[in-house]
Amino acid sequence: MDSSRVLIAVILSIVLVVAYQELVLKRFFPPPTQQQQQAAEQAKAAKAAQEQALGNGLSASATGVAAPGAVATGAVESGKQSVAMAPSAAVAAERTVEVDSDFYVAVFTTRGARLKSFTLRRYRQNAAKDSPPYEMVQIPPGGHLPLGAVMTRGGQVFDDRDLSYETSAPAQIKPRAGADATATFAAKTADGTAITKTFTFRASSYVFSMDVAVAAGTAAAGTAAGGAALNQLGVSMSQPLTAHQGYYDIPELQADVGDKVYTENEKKLKTGVPPVAGAITYAGFGDRYFLAVFLPAAPTTGMLTMAYAGDEAIARILFDGAARVHSEIYMGPKLLEALEAVNPALRKSIDFGWAGILALIFLRTLKLFHYLAPNYGVDIILLTVSIRIAFLPISIKSQRSMMKMQRLQPQIERLREKYKDKNEQLQKEMVDLYKRNHVNPLGGCAPMALQLPIFIGLYEALLNSVELRHAPFVGWINDLSTPDCLHIPGLPQLPMVHCHGLPVLVLLMGLTSFLQQYMTPTSPDPNQQKMMMLTPLIFTIMLINFPAGLALYYFSSNLLGVIQQYFLNREFQQYTPAT
Repeated sequence: MDSSRVLIAVILSIVLVVAYQELVLKRFFPPPTQQQQQAAEQAKAAKAAQEQALGNGLSASATGVAAPGAVATGAVESGKQSVAMAPSAAVAAERTVEVDSDFYVAVFTTRGARLKSFTLRRYRQNAAKDSPPYEMVQIPPGGHLPLGAVMTRGGQVFDDRDLSYETSAPAQIKPRAGADATATFAAKTADGTAITKTFTFRASSYVFSMDVAVAAGTAAAGTAAGGAALNQLGVSMSQPLTAHQGYYDIPELQADVGDKVYTENEKKLKTGVPPVAGAITYAGFGDRYFLAVFLPAAPTTGMLTMAYAGDEAIARILFDGAARVHSEIYMGPKLLEALEAVNPALRKSIDFGWAGILALIFLRTLKLFHYLAPNYGVDIILLTVSIRIAFLPISIKSQRSMMKMQRLQPQIERLREKYKDKNEQLQKEMVDLYKRNHVNPLGGCAPMALQLPIFIGLYEALLNSVELRHAPFVGWINDLSTPDCLHIPGLPQLPMVHCHGLPVLVLLMGLTSFLQQYMTPTSPDPNQQKMMMLTPLIFTIMLINFPAGLALYYFSSNLLGVIQQYFLNREFQQYTPAT
């Protein structure tokens, strides 16, 4: 039975190592700078080729030849490039409107009536104390600003990126409690189509609204002018999907359409993703910690098209036969209570993986402890104690079973020698021996079976919790969401360590894990003992590049395990197995 436990431990360790290499090292850590530069150069080359291929269409738009209504009717292809609407007059000088909210500072421009900047007051770019506020609008060279208006006529997609809007809004708007602030932008295209975009802001919320209304001009409405009727009206959002600086974090296109969650990365979008139609709960972009999505309010049923053009991904939500579209917009952190307050479905935007239920339980418990102790490092320790207490009966029963099994080894060996040629008699005698000593031979396997889902659940909870982003603990640990490393001047960078220092917390975790394993009774077979002692080494190597919060959990858990094992060993010093 000891061989079975060793085999289970080795298999679990191999699974964790493989998962670590495939799912963590390759997915959660950035490629070398040289690879990033090569990828950027390839993207620029692809964009240049794409723009050259689309040059005729863009040029036609610029001169007003391809204005809305100038092409034959037909279906809009998925991922089709949009054409800029031709303005009705010369482009006026750009003007900006700043929205100064309690939670963010947003800057809108009259060029396309789009969002130029959106900084979050309560979040920083990095963990440094002098770090600037976190900027949610990332625009690649030649990219599009988010929050555009789009329409389709005759199978062609048009957007308002080049339209010069006019607004009577002041240069600065400050929403106040109980008094929403509004900014209205109006423009006309070359064919007389009037477009109005109205934004409404609240004082203490990450949610604001966007209303788009279209009225066809005389030339556009008349068949004599060759104009086609408006097929679809909608909104668009764009964002580059490149990894953020620092701890690896890759944005993805996220949506919930027809109660089905869609998460599309850059590779999938470049390959081509078909449009999806149905009731759209939300659609936009999200990374590990932040979210920017539309939440359509009227109408709600439409079509989501997804594409990748140049250096950015583009999400368009189109509604058939609509002349007016109203949508809420959430731009802020993936804070569980903030998302659920807006719409419970937004909780799906936090990717907890297959261990989502466990991760949610751990995250909610962690936030509960934060009311008692406003330090997430302390909260993780309290969570560790809670998990230990919850599993204490199972753990003690399992360890007692393992210790009894270890004390029975001499008798088991004698039985094997005595009945080496009588397997049925041997099994009967061993079962009787277990019964006399009240031993369950499978009792020691329970903690091993529970360890993997708990590990994955905690990993997902700690990795995807925006609360732990830049959350300090003590001393050198100033960000529990990133790997632990105590910087030591003059120390060369060690293998697998991401800074010039030592992962002190991980080393302490490895030391306590080794001590706990050393104190736990194992098989008298020296080869099996060596195999069991490999487990602490494997976990130590794995956790070097895992979040410091997870290393803190395992260090605390191991420390409690050592204390528990000490008292159990004292209890069994006087134990004599029944013969």
